Amino acid sequence: MTSRPALDRRTLLLGAAPLAALTLAACSGGDEGGGGDGAAEEIIIGTTNEPTSMQRNIGGSSGISETTSRNVYEGLTAVDESGEVIDVLAESVDLSEDGLTCTITLRSGVSFHDGSPLTAADAAWSINETIAPESKSARASDLRVITGIDAPDDTTLVLTLDHRSASLRFFLASVTIVRDGDTENTSENGTGPYRLEEWVQGDHLTLTRNEDYWGEAAKNPGVTFRFFADENAMNNALRTGELDLVLQQQSPDQLSQFEDESQFTITEGTSIQKWVWTFNNQVEPFTDVRVRQALYTAIDREAILSAAWGDMGTVIGSMPPVSEPWYDESFAQVHAYDPEASSTLLEEAGQSDLSFSLSYVAGSTEEIIVQQIASNLTEIGVTVQLDAIDDSTWYEKVYTNADYETTLMNHNNPRDVLWYANPDFYWQYDSEEVQALAVSAEEAETEEEQAEDIHALSAILAEEAPSAWLFLTPQIRIAAAGVTGFSPDKNAEPFYVANIVREDA
Repeated sequence: MTSRPALDRRTLLLGAAPLAALTLAACSGGDEGGGGDGAAEEIIIGTTNEPTSMQRNIGGSSGISETTSRNVYEGLTAVDESGEVIDVLAESVDLSEDGLTCTITLRSGVSFHDGSPLTAADAAWSINETIAPESKSARASDLRVITGIDAPDDTTLVLTLDHRSASLRFFLASVTIVRDGDTENTSENGTGPYRLEEWVQGDHLTLTRNEDYWGEAAKNPGVTFRFFADENAMNNALRTGELDLVLQQQSPDQLSQFEDESQFTITEGTSIQKWVWTFNNQVEPFTDVRVRQALYTAIDREAILSAAWGDMGTVIGSMPPVSEPWYDESFAQVHAYDPEASSTLLEEAGQSDLSFSLSYVAGSTEEIIVQQIASNLTEIGVTVQLDAIDDSTWYEKVYTNADYETTLMNHNNPRDVLWYANPDFYWQYDSEEVQALAVSAEEAETEEEQAEDIHALSAILAEEAPSAWLFLTPQIRIAAAGVTGFSPDKNAEPFYVANIVREDA
């Protein structure tokens, strides 16, 4: 089993749909990184989160972003490991006094991996593709605040906005800039510190250092992501020296085999990975807020977290993770476990012998969670049919067609609380009050005002329960001894690899 968002095999990110096996060969030819000749050794990373394709803006997998964003393909801006927005291909991003015109100056001397120069026309095309009507990018609706795109010269991009957008630089980080007209990420159209050497679907993805990179050179000569369907196999590969680093452990039961500090380093960092049991808010009986609240109150999130992660992780009660300024620990208590209160709410809603399905991508952590949910609901007389499906089916059935009743997913995106202001998103939650707060947050002139609005929005979600937020996954990475330069945290979608080195004994 892999671990992707909307296809983390368990997390929603949205940037690619399934394709047949594909191999890409590189052709010759950041904002962070090292210099000099770099380490002599390639870095081998194990992960269960493989891209489902390199197609752009059609929704699906976080694997493409985790492995290639910031490494091979870059945006005008990016969200770094700490969750901060940084400028990358943009030398500067300047807003007019009224906030309705954004002028972006591109860095000079940037070339794609095929040697062609980056121009403002490429950036304009890339943004236009992301906001096009057919785009399935999760940020498309946010970026449609852009009503006009002009490239008056090769280094200047002018965006006209419908209204002030406090999060514009953050939203722009979701747009990788490729050559004008490219609808697929290839080995030629990146600008990053690595070239895409090869992707053998189901096995590995290899990056090689871009010696002509516009910024500081990567500290290692290349990185290979090895993909595993089974966490035990991945951990065995680390123990036998086949891997330098495992990106994410999915269970605390695996950690004891790596406790020898002379051989391995275990890190626990902050995470934006949120396990969410969500309701289809346009399907009865989930149109009734009392039903949603009753089901949320019926589940024991503390027990679910304990079963999945022991004493690690954090119970939550709305979408924002701890690392975001609108997080509020009190949200977790709004619908705290109370079976008696749950039964009362169902009675008030006129619901008896309630039965529905729960669709989820099959996996070990998923099984722990759905079995606990089903057990809790049985105690109040509610029946759940567990529907285990694969990534592709989840993407088509749940994310694309909203053809489901309830679903479990591990969301792996920063600031995804704002998706609850989009009634067309797969959970189909339609609240005028939430939408108005989202607009107000975007039009805010200060970060404090924006934070207040998103906190208020999050409080409404906590109360109305369009989803049942379960817990934040702890970010556990394990590295072989001597492997350094990686962030222990996951506060952004990409995993930046340019600083990782291995010091052999």
